[in-house]
Amino acid sequence: MKKLCTAFALTTSLVALAPAAPPTKTPAASPAKSDEADGADRHAVFDLIANRTLAHLEQRGGLVLAGGSPGFVRYAHFGRPTPTWRARVAVDGVQTALAQASARLQVPLTSAQAAGQSIWLRVKVQAPSSLKIAAGGKASAALPLKPGWQTVEIKLPVASLHAGENALALTFAHVGSWPVPGNPGPVRAAAAVHWLQVGGKEPPADYVPPRLADGNKLFIPGDSALHYYVYIPRGGALRVQGQGGCSLKLQLEGGKAGADRGPRDVPLDGSAQSLAAHANEVRRLTLAAQGCAQLALNAAELLAIGPTPTLRKAEKPRNVIIWLSDDTRADKYRLWNKGSRVETPVLDAFSERATRFAIAYAQGNESRVSHASLFTGLYPAQHRFISDKAVLPPQLVILPEAIKPAGLFNIAHIANGYITKRWGFGDGWDFLKNHIHEGGGLKGEDLVAAAKTFLTKNPASKKPFFLYLGTIDAHVSWRAHEPWISKYDPESYSGPFVKGCMDPQLDRIVAGQLQITPRDRQRVVALYDSDISYNDQQFGALLDLLKKNGHENDTMIVFTSDHGEEFWDHGRIGHGQSLRQELVHVPLWIYYPPMFPGGRVVEEGAELVDILPTLTDALGVPTPKDVQGESLIPVAQGVGAGYPRPAVASQYELSHTMRLGRYKLLVSGGGQVKLFDGADDLGETRELNASEPIALRFISDAMSLWLAYQGQWKKSRWGVASNHRPELASDLDK
Repeated sequence: MKKLCTAFALTTSLVALAPAAPPTKTPAASPAKSDEADGADRHAVFDLIANRTLAHLEQRGGLVLAGGSPGFVRYAHFGRPTPTWRARVAVDGVQTALAQASARLQVPLTSAQAAGQSIWLRVKVQAPSSLKIAAGGKASAALPLKPGWQTVEIKLPVASLHAGENALALTFAHVGSWPVPGNPGPVRAAAAVHWLQVGGKEPPADYVPPRLADGNKLFIPGDSALHYYVYIPRGGALRVQGQGGCSLKLQLEGGKAGADRGPRDVPLDGSAQSLAAHANEVRRLTLAAQGCAQLALNAAELLAIGPTPTLRKAEKPRNVIIWLSDDTRADKYRLWNKGSRVETPVLDAFSERATRFAIAYAQGNESRVSHASLFTGLYPAQHRFISDKAVLPPQLVILPEAIKPAGLFNIAHIANGYITKRWGFGDGWDFLKNHIHEGGGLKGEDLVAAAKTFLTKNPASKKPFFLYLGTIDAHVSWRAHEPWISKYDPESYSGPFVKGCMDPQLDRIVAGQLQITPRDRQRVVALYDSDISYNDQQFGALLDLLKKNGHENDTMIVFTSDHGEEFWDHGRIGHGQSLRQELVHVPLWIYYPPMFPGGRVVEEGAELVDILPTLTDALGVPTPKDVQGESLIPVAQGVGAGYPRPAVASQYELSHTMRLGRYKLLVSGGGQVKLFDGADDLGETRELNASEPIALRFISDAMSLWLAYQGQWKKSRWGVASNHRPELASDLDK
């Protein structure tokens, strides 16, 4: 995707959809033509009806927030540091959002909406109270509120709002107790908000937010608009089909001047309308209905070029191997970072035979959380393997148990100290050895030797097997490995890290007790780099062993990591301290040609929670019912590819990050938000919050939904946070 150059501000309401004045010396864009005539095959990649929870409603020129809607959470500022809203609460038979005494909202506004000074809301309080709203560093006067339901208007000071993202702070004077269906007791809150409108014309006294869908139909009220923040795929086109006597207007915003400056009519006959001028970019897509009471759409889809991908059937693998290279960041491999000096010839060649997932995230920034997500297919909020004293709940089905019905002999040699029976990882194995606690050597060559013993001497190797090798070469203690250390650090060195950087030394560095020089830093990084090259060599030894024993073609191989490591990239060394790219972006290859095409690079997001369901899918056994991840086999074969899929990671549920396409969002524990270009800015040095508001809303819509519903989220049923299946809206609408 090209670097987005946003032009967020509009000069008119999008309901009116009057074209903005063209920039000086910029020629008008050519009228878009239907793509039916060009003969190109296209297939749907984004269903606007299924994704109606992502739609932003504009009526009377204002942005409408419905408190009882599942999508209200997109405006609730991620609920951080503490939730200030409780959405979807029935009060007097009305679906509302309960507001705390200090409640925050984050809303995307057009120029016309921001020019207005009024906010209307339908609100109920239990006792005499008052409300004031602050925006842009300015606050309204306090408006008295009487007990019961009322529709009120708040006048903001001039220039409080602006085009783009706006933070609103609502302050109520009184807090009461509210009964909440299904809650064991009353909930403390200041007010129930049925709806809120920012900007535009005054709503009628009896206004009720409209229902946007019924089954598989999308409704756009007359003289209203729906805004979607979307990615336009390669060869992108829009196809809609509907009725209602309306005219349908389309407008896209956020690109270079002249790409699509004015609204255009969209036929309702199901023909494909080209969006080629916006391909591979993020845009705000607006559909506006004019000249009728309501427009009903039976179909509304974004299309990508190419025939509909189909999933091919394949014989299941006989064996499965997971090679987990602990503490290994993706950008050390040249396939992710062309400027890397690290030599990994084995994995470079392996990548030509395997599928590489370009954007794969570990669910945590340290071993406990990430291993738990890999072994359970659950996000950290569900498995709760977070604190030092936590143990995986015994009712959770872990990976070796899940694949046991496939008839595999499950064996593990692990050099990470957490993966033991004590911590809840012991079920389902036929043989489990933790090399830290039980001896056997911690180097990659020691684990390969153990694998060799199994494959050549153990009678069980004649059966189908699952072999898990948890290597720890790249994890501190870092050791100098030749010939690579001499290549990566050829200058003479006589400091404290000649042979390695041991665990106690790192602890002292982090604590500020061991002062090191810039030269020492160079040495430490070179040690780590040599460990990655050494691990690559040992992985090659395993591949040679498989080939020698006749298992090269019947074995599925997964190569990944649990997290990365910071080396003063952002002033820190170690892991567990942030959600920077160096820590959460991990390598992921999957090899099994019948299911994973060799040499394919998957640009859509993947996660460690996806590994368990991928293996159960490949082996043809049921996936445990609580698993939140989804098999990667379809997307590896192109099914569901073509539209960005998110990858998320969390720091002990205190802060979160999401990568979506080229963009990466960081949400701190205090609710601060930072947007980066994850493709071109590997070091995350340039914040894009102000310069790319449409991209910010695109990813924050997905992040806010995922955070709000992560306890319920199952990708196999709901799809991903950026691209929903119909079941998400139907489940949340109940």
